[in-house]
Amino acid sequence: MRQFGRRLPNAGLRCRVSTRSIFAAVLPLALCTLSSALVPAQAIAKPPARHHAAKNDVNANDAAAVEFFEKRVRPLLVANCYTCHSADTNSRGGLRVDDRNGLLTGGSRGPAVIPFKPDESLLIKAVTRVGELKMPPERPLAAADVAILKQWIRDGAAWTRVEAVASDRQIVADYAKLRKEHWAWQPLRDPKVPVVSDADWPRDPIDRFLLARMTERGLKPVPDADKRTLIRRATFDLTGLPPTLAEIDAFVADQSDTAFERLVDRLLASPAFGERWGRHWLDVARYGESTGSARNLPYPHAWRYRDYVINALNADKPYDEFLREQIAGDLLPGKTAAERAEHLIATGFLAVGVKDVNQRFKVRFVMDNIDEQIDTVTRSTLALTASCARCHDHKFDPIPTADYYALAGIFQSSDLCAALRNQMGGGNLDYYEPRLLLPLAPRTGAAPPSSEQIRSLRRDLGRARDELDAAKAAKDPAKLARARQKVKKLQAQIARVTDPAGYGPVAQGARDAAIVADAAIRIRGEAEKHGAVVPRGFLSVVHFAGQPTIAPGHSGRLELAQWLTSPQNPLVSRVIVNRVWHHLFGSGLVKTVDNFGINGDVPSHLELLDHLANRLIRDGWSLKKLVRSIMLTRAYRLSASAPAEPESIDPDNRLVWRHSPRRLDAEEIRDATLAVAGQLDLSRPVGSPAMQLPVIELANNGPPAQRMAAAAAASRHRSVYLPLLRGLTPNSLAAFDFAEQGMVTGARDTTTVAPQALYLLNDPFVRTESQALAAQLLAATQLSDAERIDRAYRLVFGRPARGTETARAADYLADYTVAVNDAQAAPRTAKVAGKTSPSKTAPVKTNQSKNARPAIRKVSQTVVRSSKSTTGPRPQLSVEQSHVEQSNVGQTTASSADPRTVAWQSFCQALLSAAEFRYVR
Repeated sequence: MRQFGRRLPNAGLRCRVSTRSIFAAVLPLALCTLSSALVPAQAIAKPPARHHAAKNDVNANDAAAVEFFEKRVRPLLVANCYTCHSADTNSRGGLRVDDRNGLLTGGSRGPAVIPFKPDESLLIKAVTRVGELKMPPERPLAAADVAILKQWIRDGAAWTRVEAVASDRQIVADYAKLRKEHWAWQPLRDPKVPVVSDADWPRDPIDRFLLARMTERGLKPVPDADKRTLIRRATFDLTGLPPTLAEIDAFVADQSDTAFERLVDRLLASPAFGERWGRHWLDVARYGESTGSARNLPYPHAWRYRDYVINALNADKPYDEFLREQIAGDLLPGKTAAERAEHLIATGFLAVGVKDVNQRFKVRFVMDNIDEQIDTVTRSTLALTASCARCHDHKFDPIPTADYYALAGIFQSSDLCAALRNQMGGGNLDYYEPRLLLPLAPRTGAAPPSSEQIRSLRRDLGRARDELDAAKAAKDPAKLARARQKVKKLQAQIARVTDPAGYGPVAQGARDAAIVADAAIRIRGEAEKHGAVVPRGFLSVVHFAGQPTIAPGHSGRLELAQWLTSPQNPLVSRVIVNRVWHHLFGSGLVKTVDNFGINGDVPSHLELLDHLANRLIRDGWSLKKLVRSIMLTRAYRLSASAPAEPESIDPDNRLVWRHSPRRLDAEEIRDATLAVAGQLDLSRPVGSPAMQLPVIELANNGPPAQRMAAAAAASRHRSVYLPLLRGLTPNSLAAFDFAEQGMVTGARDTTTVAPQALYLLNDPFVRTESQALAAQLLAATQLSDAERIDRAYRLVFGRPARGTETARAADYLADYTVAVNDAQAAPRTAKVAGKTSPSKTAPVKTNQSKNARPAIRKVSQTVVRSSKSTTGPRPQLSVEQSHVEQSNVGQTTASSADPRTVAWQSFCQALLSAAEFRYVR
């Protein structure tokens, strides 16, 4: 049984929801038909007309109707249906009859019960054996029993109500207190810029806020960073790439006061900015190109959302507009067809999350997806863990369960268009529903098939599979051949009619559903246990005058987007400026970037946080202007040096008295390796390798997974364009704490573990790029070896080699060349002497390792010593440095290569494995 749960930051608690079977409560009629799998075919061309559902379809207070159900109907269902169609069974066809919502929602064939309409209810057709369904399969129901079921449905299908437990009074009182006291939920203030004693030091009001706090603690900022350090820092921070040699030389030579300002403007205008900062948002949007979970199926069209994010960041789309498009783009006006298509693609934000398509109950599948959407929206924009209120009132933050289901009603009134539905077991095509994708242009050619046509084909395929199983059991070769041919024919037919490529460009996303209705509270979070219905709305923890109200007939997504992006909402602007600060300084003003609640961190500079939030709004929600203003501060340009006295007072550098070094993230390490080796392709590829995948489960070692791994290994494009299938992260990203693709990740982990050193030592990617870098250096025939060594240091570390480093590297190259030459000569000598055959090369490997090791250790120590004096927190680096020092980083090429070339390749791999390369100061 699946259980839901997320660990709260800084809390050893987990919210969990049990999925044990229990009888459901009364459910409004409309709520049972909200599954996106039932959207009619005409919904493809345009969003369907929306209308309200009836508030109730049965008199919950009709004691006689409920008594009739308990005495006459439930015993019939228990005796005849529970064996195959209950929560404690395999629930054939996805149908449950042990709760009312399960009957109303139905299974793979649609609703089993339509209240007041027994003749239209599939349950009655099955028990009267009208059509292909004949239930129970062993024997027909007695006529009197059928009459009981018909009467029950005719009267509205009453069911025993399950009451929700009222909120604890103490919790309600605590909520009121928290709303008034906790810093995050208070209105934005416009703090006064502090007056500081050293008026010459600040370059921006931001500096004054920081210097005032430093002065309070008796701290002084360290000196400014040198220009080489500064350009490397800024270029990585804004583009995720190292600066070129020409860019470094030009910046160092420019002695004007505006040199750094021009550098920042150039980097902000670079297409690489959107690729770097778009990746930051993709972490928050839990971007992935497959469902993950129990049955990992691909998202062939997710790349459109990735490209939308990159384009939006490069175009400096206002952040409030950026959010509105992702939450309600389908409801926004568009001046052109291209703009309307862009808005639809933006809603992929709601659709690219994890989905458990193997969940056999449709209602659980729908509620799981709603929960995932609520969690993503509230964590990403508000930094609140609202999904913890699914089962009960939030234990820490003032978010009652009613607020959770107010949001749930919004998403329940929207279709999640990801082309995948739930289906327990079955073939891969049974999960695929391409008609649910969003068309980006008018359909061409034939219209897509209807849901009923697809279901009919799938039923035919099911029967064909049964025939195939029977033929296998009978061991009849002729029948077996015919059955296999029939199965293949039907599979090909289904694949053909469900392929969206034949109907024009499509995207994943969301749209308003045909039926708009409020959601019922799920008691203890269990999808089938309904309590009171809650009007659609927003979180009460953030309430302000004039906030939007949800109009009748609207899902509420547009109003939700407007509520989120209102200047009066204090959380959204605070959260995004904190995310920007985190990416520029290595730690947010609030360290828990995804949690501003009670269990989150306290801001180190609350007034500065509000100052930045107000500045963002005044500047038209421009993220580029925000980034630029922060980077042009004096604080950003500080050195990374760490004198003992201030480090003892503020070891975490919360007061920003220096610049905190950081390790490059996984994409930066890969992209920088390609860049310094001259192998990086800066063009944007069309689509993603994942778009070529069939709709088939992505097993870790299956052929599709192998194709994606090969595509990632062969790619020389930027890492943001690699195929990012959940559970199948490319090797070049997996070793260095790549983002968790299943949840909002505003701050990645940074670990130091042995596999990272082993990756740098052994992975073919690192060896290949080391060879490319060596070839680039050796091709410069006009340079001496000393000049080549200096060039290598400038390419990899962004600085010239020091005299001692040049001398040690030259010794290393000479010693290693001799060692390789001796190792290559050993087989020839052995062959001439008749002591061994050419194929027996084990002694050669030992000899090479033995001869080369002193030289390898020497160059490793050279790189390590230079890193110790220039890079990052010493305790953390020393661990990684020891990996490099103790490893045989020179084993990079075959013994038949030119000894000098082998030596240079080994030297280049040592540089690319060094801590100084992986850290930016």
